[in-house]
Amino acid sequence: MKDTSDISARKLIDKLVPDRSWGSMRGLLSTTYELGPDFLEMDFLPSVFGLGAWDDRSWASRIALEKHLSQIDAAVILTDARRYRGRPRSLRLEVKPAVTPRGSALHAKITLVLFERAVRLIVGSANLTERGYRRNREAVASVTAMQGSRKDASLIYQALIGASPALDPWLSAAARKLISDSLDTLRPWMKENADPDTTFQWTYGQTKLWREYLARWPSGETIKRLSIVSPFWSENAGLTLSALLKETKIAGALAIDAEVRLLTDAFEGPNGEVLPILPPGYASYNWAALGVKATAQAVSPKVLPAELAGMEGFTGTRALHAKIVLMEGVKNGLAYLGSANFTAHGWGFLGNQMAANVEAGLIIRRPLQTGIFDTLIPDLVGTPILLTSGNFHSLQAPEHSSEDEPWPEFILQVLLAPAGADDSELELSIEVDPVGASLPWSARILDKEGFPGEILTSIETDIEGSRRSVRVPLSSQTLTRLLTDQEILICWCDCPRGRAVPLNVEASARMRLPISPAQRRIQETDLLFYYQGRISWEELFPDPEPPPGPSDASAVPATPAAGVDKSRIQSYQIREFVEALTGISQDLAASVQSESSMRLALLGPVSPLALAYTVCDAVDSGFRSPMAAAFQLVEILACIKSARSLTVPERLSQGWEGHLAEATGKITGILKQLVASHGELLASKSFERYHKTVLTGGARLNV
Repeated sequence: MKDTSDISARKLIDKLVPDRSWGSMRGLLSTTYELGPDFLEMDFLPSVFGLGAWDDRSWASRIALEKHLSQIDAAVILTDARRYRGRPRSLRLEVKPAVTPRGSALHAKITLVLFERAVRLIVGSANLTERGYRRNREAVASVTAMQGSRKDASLIYQALIGASPALDPWLSAAARKLISDSLDTLRPWMKENADPDTTFQWTYGQTKLWREYLARWPSGETIKRLSIVSPFWSENAGLTLSALLKETKIAGALAIDAEVRLLTDAFEGPNGEVLPILPPGYASYNWAALGVKATAQAVSPKVLPAELAGMEGFTGTRALHAKIVLMEGVKNGLAYLGSANFTAHGWGFLGNQMAANVEAGLIIRRPLQTGIFDTLIPDLVGTPILLTSGNFHSLQAPEHSSEDEPWPEFILQVLLAPAGADDSELELSIEVDPVGASLPWSARILDKEGFPGEILTSIETDIEGSRRSVRVPLSSQTLTRLLTDQEILICWCDCPRGRAVPLNVEASARMRLPISPAQRRIQETDLLFYYQGRISWEELFPDPEPPPGPSDASAVPATPAAGVDKSRIQSYQIREFVEALTGISQDLAASVQSESSMRLALLGPVSPLALAYTVCDAVDSGFRSPMAAAFQLVEILACIKSARSLTVPERLSQGWEGHLAEATGKITGILKQLVASHGELLASKSFERYHKTVLTGGARLNV
């Protein structure tokens, strides 16, 4: 942390950008205590996807992000429920508030990203907020395993093996599959000589961080110095720090002249003096009785000028948010880097085991001569304050944090789910744990200016069974409101005014979500121009509410011809279609990176199926003869048929065949309907021969 030679290496947000050699992204799972919805969509996700320069005010940028989210199999965010302050706009992100026992929290901060040829894991102290990734002083480790660099594969594997039991109550099927797929990717890269002195540690419940940490201290060596970096501290000094010191004494590991350094956030006094922020009780505790010299000192909030580039409105200081514990002996050191503050809930010094936080971090043991620990302790400012004789006047007491608002802990999940076997019609599903339900309770649409709220459902009596899903049919108008609001209001006796709870969409229905809120069927000309490479994917989805001012020309280029409109001339229509066929094949070839990207390319709003629908629309509107349209549909089917010969990863082969079959079946159905509606097609020998030759190997098209 003291190395200032490479400023770019210190910028956390820049560490998210993937290497192109890793291939396409397959999925993302993040856990966080605090969640910044705008930061997640406008900063974090564009960086994770490697989208380059990002204009968060651009409609095209938003559509680009929706496309990337549509092409990955899972994008899951777990956040502590009581800290929930709103969800990102994209319903392709699954946002799950994690309800923990009272007094505890989901406090772990990890991000798992699975790529086609790599697995990345980020762990540390940073929440998914703008402050966490751009402003605070954080401590974060980012490790990546791939075919050519396998040294961290075992460490990531260890982290993911522990993730399932630690996060079990909140993992969706998509999140579990992502973890499983990541383990499958890592398994061939595992090394027998994995580093035994670096371990990933999940702690929760009866798995205590202090015990796991001390268990890795080298046997027979004494602790000469203990340095603790933490922005938050237990109010009772004897509950955490003295308990840890007593455990080291019991183990015979604490030197009689050990030094203890408490490194805290900084407070600038009225005369410019810098004081460490620490509860006054730490200055009143009898540390001498434990045989240690305890001091407190502030971490420097100073920011190097080179780090301020591009940060509008930045105050010029960094608040401390890193969490590090470092024990040093004569030869060896032991460090913890992760999410746990030095509090009883973080380190597990509690009588009630259920009140322990869910935390995640690394425990690293190394010889001191390696110098690795020198980089962990941040720059300090001011003089050390001796914690003795009630010397609390030299400390700044922390501000009391505000109480979290009540949360409807009996609400397990709120989903838009298929109303039946057909996933085209959605209804609201509220999964409830009736054991803890506070009756009566109700679910409502948010009341916004100009849009009155309404009661979706009201539950007055007990719900039978240990877990129950309340299903609510939706009108098209109510569904539109929910897709726009992306939250519902849960009101109950402890919180009559209600709390907004995030809305998610069941995986089976997520593919039917519109890319654009005002999405309509894309016109044939636009699709052909896209497949010809004349316009981008994003330009197919114009802004439904363009900014005021002179309107720009249409993104779709005009058909070139001086004063002659050829759009209704059938020969030109077919020529444009033929020129797009190569692009269709190339688009399908590029889609074999994930289950979602394949389905999007074959069946989505920009796909051979979408093009087939527009071809029939042209017939209905008199722009196309039935014969010309039938030939077009056969050529579209031929493109899909040729895609069966593409090389597809083994894990995707079954899904690829299924999506190809679905697309083929739907387009064949469109063709049969066209033929049945126009007798001249049935009577045409040329069309029959053409169809047999191209698609069926001699079989007749049955209508």
